[in-house]
Amino acid sequence: MSKTKRLYVLRHGNAQAYGFDKDAFRELTPLGVEEVIATAGAFREKGDRLDAVFVSPYVRAQQTAQHFLTELNQINDDNDSPLEGQTCQLITPSGKALDVALWLNEQPYESILLVTHQPFAYQLVDLLSDAPLPHDFSMMTASLAALEGELFATACCQFRWFIPQ
Repeated sequence: MSKTKRLYVLRHGNAQAYGFDKDAFRELTPLGVEEVIATAGAFREKGDRLDAVFVSPYVRAQQTAQHFLTELNQINDDNDSPLEGQTCQLITPSGKALDVALWLNEQPYESILLVTHQPFAYQLVDLLSDAPLPHDFSMMTASLAALEGELFATACCQFRWFIPQ
């Protein structure tokens, strides 16, 4: 019998205005930093723990992960070091939800955070959820969605909760 895995999908915080050809280099605004810190605090209050963090290579996602993990202040169970994010090219705004679901199934972790973007964030949560998403669900900046299931595949996960901003 497979173990239940948990997936958390975090959209980056509020970022600088979109600039043609420079999307990957947009940075968080001060508001974005505040949003991410608030989301990390709300996540910490839920009492869930992370085994792995994967982050889009875009600057705003990298900054989001840094602020989130600093605020979370979680220590790895394996080596007593702070939890760190790993860059993942699959989870950019143009990421393919099905490709990422297949990749997630290959990961040995039980609790994974993805720090990513729209429209990919919503598309992934929608793909994996086994029921219609709540009517008030959206992936605004610094929103965090939680899913769980034995398999990351189309309609195979339960939508647990989300932290809106």
